[in-house]
Amino acid sequence: MRCLFGFLFLISFSLFATEERLIHVDAQTHRSGSWTEYTDSEELNFKRLFDMLEKSPTGAKVMREASRKAARLGLTLNDIVKVGEGSLTDTTLVRKFNPRSPDVVIYETKSVVYLNRHLNWNDALLDLAHELTHYTHRNSFNPYEDSFNARDFIRSTIEGEGGEVEAFLSECHVARELFDRSGQLRTNCRKIETEERKLSFERAVELFYHVGAYYDSFHKKLSEKKMESAFSGLNPGKINFISSAYGVPYPIAALMEYELVMNKVCENDKKRLAYMQQEQEKIGGRSPASEPSSTDKFALSYSSRCKL
Repeated sequence: MRCLFGFLFLISFSLFATEERLIHVDAQTHRSGSWTEYTDSEELNFKRLFDMLEKSPTGAKVMREASRKAARLGLTLNDIVKVGEGSLTDTTLVRKFNPRSPDVVIYETKSVVYLNRHLNWNDALLDLAHELTHYTHRNSFNPYEDSFNARDFIRSTIEGEGGEVEAFLSECHVARELFDRSGQLRTNCRKIETEERKLSFERAVELFYHVGAYYDSFHKKLSEKKMESAFSGLNPGKINFISSAYGVPYPIAALMEYELVMNKVCENDKKRLAYMQQEQEKIGGRSPASEPSSTDKFALSYSSRCKL
């Protein structure tokens, strides 16, 4: 793809949707079918969802925050939400550079929220609250930086700002406010309630690290990477959350995502390093040993990050 700088490298990061749904289906008939069947207009169907979600204090707050973030980019909520086969927040990192000046790099990110077209109205509302939480609060990261590492990526994906736990709590609050005034909240939301019926962030974090029969193999992999001490909460208990993108518990899915991203990063950086070395040769080869060039520094960075 051509662009201002001549070459464009893309990496797409998809935050994972929670497989287990949280609520019962409302008895009202208009909420029993797919939310996309309301009208033939995608925009009108989303407007209906926005109107319904706004009736929840938590949902209204999430929408306001997402709208403000979109507005900073000159966009509206309608610009950032799309119908998809699954619910996810897809963030694309764009790296631009001119092969003639490969040491000058510009990074841009763009996020789009996709909402599963097959959900009923209630589940669609919950997924929308979940994904808008990701969109608004998920900390951006740059996998091309030396500081990008598997330990921080896993922890951020699950328990960081805008991560899976925070998005899950948004779902639970919306479910309470719209569908469960009787107090009989089902499944995973019930598991994180305190005696005062408050939703506990800490209990949710604990549940996300339950990996069931994956425990031994995953713990071994963490040990090989010398990361086991960073995940002392890893638990062989019953799995509560499964990544729909990878079909495994979230800690494992996050590591898989990290490795997938790094494979692409290293592939792209190998190309960039080749351009840098070509340009260095054109201007007279290596710099004196006491003055390492930008190419030499980048080669060391590439070797350190991509040696495996």
